[in-house]
Parts: sequence; C-alpha cells; structure tokens
Amino acid sequence: MQLWALLAGVALLVAGNGLQATLLGVRAGLEGMADETVGVVMSAHFAGFVAGSIYAPSLIQRVGHIRAFAALASIASAVALCFAIFATPLAWIALRGLHGACYAGLVIVAESWLNASASRERRGRVLALYMIVMYGSWTASQLFLTRAPADGFVLFCLVSVCLSLALVPITLTEAGIPGVVAATRLKLGRLYALSPLALVGSFVLGLTVSAFFGMAPTFAQSIGLEKDAIAIFVGAMLTGALILQWPLGWLSDRVDRRYVIVGTSAVAAAIAALIAAYPEASPGRLIALSCLLGGATMPAYSLCVAHLNDHIEEDELIAAASGLVLVYGIGSAMGPFAASVVMGSLGPEGLFVFIAVAMVAYAVYSGYRFTQRAAPAPEDKESYTAVPQTSHAALPLHRHGSGKAEGEPAPR
Repeated sequence: MQLWALLAGVALLVAGNGLQATLLGVRAGLEGMADETVGVVMSAHFAGFVAGSIYAPSLIQRVGHIRAFAALASIASAVALCFAIFATPLAWIALRGLHGACYAGLVIVAESWLNASASRERRGRVLALYMIVMYGSWTASQLFLTRAPADGFVLFCLVSVCLSLALVPITLTEAGIPGVVAATRLKLGRLYALSPLALVGSFVLGLTVSAFFGMAPTFAQSIGLEKDAIAIFVGAMLTGALILQWPLGWLSDRVDRRYVIVGTSAVAAAIAALIAAYPEASPGRLIALSCLLGGATMPAYSLCVAHLNDHIEEDELIAAASGLVLVYGIGSAMGPFAASVVMGSLGPEGLFVFIAVAMVAYAVYSGYRFTQRAAPAPEDKESYTAVPQTSHAALPLHRHGSGKAEGEPAPR
C-alpha cells in the first residue's frame, strides 16, 4: 500500500506538470505571444528545474522531506493559478522558472521516498513501475486539455488541484526512512572520458525532447490543429516512448548498443524531417509520426545510460548517471528557446527542422565513435534498465548500481 500511495502522488504531480506545459503553449498562442517569447517561457521551466535539482537537496537536508514537499507543493499549486491571473510574458517567465525549481524539489522528495519503500530485491521492479506511472500519467494529462477552454480559468485550477492533491498520499504515507538527497556527480571531464557518446547524447536528447514538449503546442496551433488534436499530438510522443522503451532495450542487450543508438537517432531525424516537409498532413498522420518520434528519441536516454554502464564499475554508476541527468537538464534548458528561434525564421515547421538537424548530428557523431573505441566484450555488458531523466534521487533504484547514495540522510 505504501508503494501504491507514493505512485499515486507521483501520478498527480506528473499530470499537473504535464497539463500545465501544454496548456501554457496553447494559451500563449491565444494571447498572441511570439514564438521566441514562448520559447523563453518554456526554457525557463527547465532552467528552473536544473537550479532546483542543485539547490533543493540542501533545503530538504535542512527541514526534512515532509516539510520541504509541503512547502514546494503549496508554492507550485499557487503558481499554477497565477499563470491565469498574470498572463504577460515577463510574469510567465518568472512563474515558469519558479515552478520548474519547485517541481525539481518535489520529484527529488518523491523519488527519495520510493527508494525508502523498495527493498534491494524489488528496486528494479519499483523503477519500472515508476517509469510506467510517469509516462502514463503524463500522457493522460494531455486529455484534460479537452475538458475546458484554454482561454479560461478552469484548466489552471485543474493543474492546481493535481499539485495540491499530490500532498495527500505522499505526506500521509509511512514509507520508512527517506533516502539520501545529496547528489554526488562525476565531473564532466571524467564523464567524457568514460563515454563521450553518452555525454553528448544526454545533451542532444535534452535539447530535442524539451524542444518538442515546449514548442509542439505552438507548432500544432500554428498549422491549424484543434485543441483535441493538439492534446493527442503531444500525448502520442509519450505513448511511443512507453511502447518502444523496452523493445529497444531488449535489442540493445543483444547487439552493440551503439548500433541501436545510431539507428534510433537516424530514424528520429527522418521522422522529424517528414513532419517538417509535410506540416499540412492530416492530423492522424501527424499523430502517428509523433508517436514514432517519441519511440525513437525518448528511450535513447536510457540507452546512453546503459552504454555508460557498460564501461564503469558498479560503485560509479549513481555518480555517473547523476552527471548525465544534469547534462540532460542543461540541454533541456536550451532546447525550447533554440527551437523557437528557428521557428521564427522558418515558420512552425522550424521546430522539426531543429530536431532533425540535432538528431542527424548525433547520429553522425555516434557513427564516428565506432572508429574510436571497440565494443565492450559481451561478458562486460550489463542488461538494459529504463531510467527517468528527472533527478538523481531515482538512480539508487537502478538494479546494476550499489543501491546507495553517498551523504547523510535528511531529517524526517
């Protein structure tokens, strides 16, 4: 029951955050904001998330998980309402950054409690459940967009309700001693020496995935899709990721993982190029392409972590993967704004031109890495594990890691 209560809280958190991102993209279009302005607003969230992932652990360390979670959830819930009250670019940039910082802290607390609720034998299954709940609730949140007008107050209230209700199962659940929240990360130079492919991949994937979720509502609105189709278009990206995550992992365990990384990058580039070339395609075709794009891009982050894991010792996994999370976050903070600049020059299809170029560049770089390092011996490969790109706090659940994070537990 403890685990399911925690997962229920996670589902509400992710649903509120997912709905807010798409809602703001649609509402920004209705408010007449320029593409570049929308890009700054969306990038502000990821910049705030990176800052929160760095500084939230010290807050949790001082006041404990429960107090930190209650405070951050209250702020995030209030911020959700303020978007509707103060619908100006500067206000939205500040609010989006604040929400991102709060959301990072909320995720760290939730993932720390998941660690506390999972025994060593169950941690792999708990991580898999967490991934399913996260993708599932994020996908479902897009359908809420169809329940009320985007230019009204109701949907912002719904975001606030989700964030507020997340307090109930998480703060009332006795899940054991919360996990350590302090992050231990390998330096970028060390990460690059261990796996240039994984480090560069984390950055490029952060860049492209955030660009999609930040600017896809603007793209869809600009080409004339109705609100229901926009919600499904964004949700299809997540559905594709959920469907193809484990098949791609299974394949990567049986061949050189780099082949799968090159292949998915090339496929993602081709799909993005198709959308850019035919933005006037029917909504059904665009939704199908979005699903395929999600399947080709989002699982690639876990492939990068698995490739890194093939080249390190068990006790380095958490620190190394924590570094990749940070690099992914830095890429995410840049993605929406960079894509919006291209959209400002080329039109709405510029979003997918940006994604295609980035993924082509990564595919070429991945191919180059074949000439620099031999594949690991089969006996040195670890089996694939799907991991979230959220925070370092979930990484001790990785079944190939030590199961421990360095540092002192926070007060309860």
